[in-house]
This record gives sequence, structure tokens and C-alpha cells, in this order.
Amino acid sequence: MDKKVNRVFTRRTLAAMMRSRKFYLFVVAAALITIIPIFERSAFTLRVLTLVAVFTVYASSWNLLAYSGQGSLGHATFLGIGGFVSSLVAINLGIPLLAGVLVGGFFSTGVGLLIGLACVRLKAWFLAMVTFGSSVIAVAMLYQFGGDAAVLGFSPPRIVPSGLPFYLLTAAFALVSVLTIYFIMNSKLGLAFKAIRENELEARMIGINTPRYKLAAFVISTFFAGLAGSFYVQTQGYVDPSIFAADNSFKPLMMAVIGGLGTIEGPIIGSALIVAIDSFLPNIDKYIQPIMGPLFPAVSNVGPPLRLLGLGLFLIIVVIFLPKGLTSLLHKAYDYFREDTSKAKKNGKT
Repeated sequence: MDKKVNRVFTRRTLAAMMRSRKFYLFVVAAALITIIPIFERSAFTLRVLTLVAVFTVYASSWNLLAYSGQGSLGHATFLGIGGFVSSLVAINLGIPLLAGVLVGGFFSTGVGLLIGLACVRLKAWFLAMVTFGSSVIAVAMLYQFGGDAAVLGFSPPRIVPSGLPFYLLTAAFALVSVLTIYFIMNSKLGLAFKAIRENELEARMIGINTPRYKLAAFVISTFFAGLAGSFYVQTQGYVDPSIFAADNSFKPLMMAVIGGLGTIEGPIIGSALIVAIDSFLPNIDKYIQPIMGPLFPAVSNVGPPLRLLGLGLFLIIVVIFLPKGLTSLLHKAYDYFREDTSKAKKNGKT
């Protein structure tokens, strides 16, 4: 009887999720991802879209962790492990790279499990500091034991030819990953994550095993981060210790917060925005250097730090004036349009 009730509940839950506006937004996004390359197939456009897809998965993995009330300031650890392991396994063991991608994801999960078992009982931002330290340790170990190839970097083997084939594969990977995370967030597991985030003490009082669920969120998050790392090194065409840089740890945080923390569409919006800024302003230094150079003669390249400063200021503005992220603007526009439509229908009937 209980199994029958659970099956009915699951079907109703899936039906409700598929009728939600977020699911329709997901369908629209999938359609756009498929249609854009039909009209624009330049190498630059495909690279930007591919990076958006990769960072969407990466930011979504961080967002899932935040959905459970936890944080990570060293998520680049798992991005880098996924990238390095998938490439090295494919090169040294001669297995297909798609299998190497899964190995990289599971290896990241294993490291995440070890860190989680040691630290999951810590408060949210203590865990974040531990993960930040883990990225520093990963780089140190790479320099100590990685050998010249790992330290100096190398080109990973290609999964599929670059350009449109790789973009389509990455887009499919992003769609499946985001859809999976969407169902996790809207499942009983996601409900437990949300309860822990809202009030961990009350979650314990109603019988939720908070350490176990927090560990589950951490492990799932690291798995998707590792998969994203495997695709990221393919996009870059090169893998070296810079993948563990703090910049790659703060990017998913910024993408999730700017887009809308705790929402499924937030990381997509945030990823598209930040990747666009990084991609369409690569030559900002040549415009800024003549102005800023005389003021800061010791700094030879002021473009990248100013770009990071601009992103930081934008993040502060969003947090202050749009605490729910840019997604809240879309929701308001959607509600306004639906209200106007319902009014027009009523007026038509009268």
C-alpha cells in the first residue's frame, strides 16, 4: 500500500514540476541552445556558448550545496580534480575519454566524501574555509608529486572534434545535469536540504539526519563539479595548475548569487552574464591602460584586476538591491504578463 502511495506521489510530483514555470523556462532555454548555432556558427560564438554550458553545471553544483545551507570557497578543487583525472586516465590507461569524464567525476566525489566526512558537522562557513584550504593543498600536492607534465600543463585528448560537435555534446551534458539537479531540488531529498538550510535545529527535531543529508549534498555537488572540470579542460584545450585558482572558486558563488541563489535558473543567468563579460571584454586593457597606467606604473596589466573589481561591485549592488538575484526580475515580469493576460481575458468576456 505504501509503495502504491509513493508511486502516486512521485507521479503527481513530477507532473506538478513539469507544469511549473521553471520547467517551461528550461524548455525555452533548451530550444535556444539548439537554435542559436543554426544562425551563428563562428568559433568565438560557439566557444562562448560552450563556456556558458560548462559554468552553468559548475555554478549549479555550488548552488545545490548552498541549497542545503552549506558553502564552499574552494570548489575549484573538485573542478581541477575532475579536469586532471579525466585527462590523465584517458592518456595513461587508453580508455575512451567519455569514460574518463565519469572517472574524473567519481574521483572528485571520492575526495569530496573524505572532506565531507571530516567536516560535515562544522558550521556552514567553517566548511567553506576548509574547502578553500583544500584547493591550496591540491596545488601544493600537484607541484610536489605531479611531475613536469602536470606542473607545466598538457593538452587533453579530445572527446569529439572542437566546434559544433563539442558544443552540442556540452549543451546536452548541461541540459541533463541541470535537469537532474532540478529534480533533486524538488524531490524529498531536496525538501530535506531546504529544511536544513532554513533551520538545522528544527530539521533535527522532526527526525532529519542532518549530517547524512549535508554529506549527501556535498558529495552530489562535488560530482557535478568534477564533471564540469572534465568539460572545462576540453574547452580550454589545456590543463595546468591554474584551474585550481581562487578565481575559479569564487566564480560559481558569484554566478549563483547574481543569478538567484537557491533557484534552478539562477546559475544559468549568472553564468551567461559573467562568461559574456569575460569573453566580450578581453581587450579592455588596451582602452584602460593609457588612462590607469600613469596612476599605477607598477601594474603592467590593469585590465584583469579592474574586471574582477567591476564584477565584485556588481555583486555587491545585486546583493543590496536584488537580494534574490536577477531571477527575481524575470519572475516579476512573468507575473506581470500573466496578470495582464488574465485581465485581458476577463475584459474580453465582459
